Amino acid sequence: MTKYLDFIEKRATGQLVTPAKWIRTFIRNHEDYKFDSVVTDSIAYDLMVACKEIGEGKREAPDLLGGIDIKPISAADAYVKKLESKRVNNGQIISLLERYSERTKKIGGEVKTAEYQI
Repeated sequence: MTKYLDFIEKRATGQLVTPAKWIRTFIRNHEDYKFDSVVTDSIAYDLMVACKEIGEGKREAPDLLGGIDIKPISAADAYVKKLESKRVNNGQIISLLERYSERTKKIGGEVKTAEYQI
């Protein structure tokens, strides 16, 4: 959970680009784009291929994902992997929320205090 919240923090503070910004940059840098606001079939196709490859862990996108590593996936072992579940108690959740509230204060954000109820 901490890794995911760190990712959200980087996205929120601008350390990582948003998916929309990544898509705009991809389109603008595409060889077929003529800066006329027209996304051709070839651009759209290449964009979808890039998104698919990122999701499958076949293409790196550090400006979008930071240090998150998506391991390549395959249909061959999709059904033999067992999903794990870890229970988190209320104390752990509250502690995590308090840590992130403190981080927000450090970067100049305003934090409203509230009772945590889980």
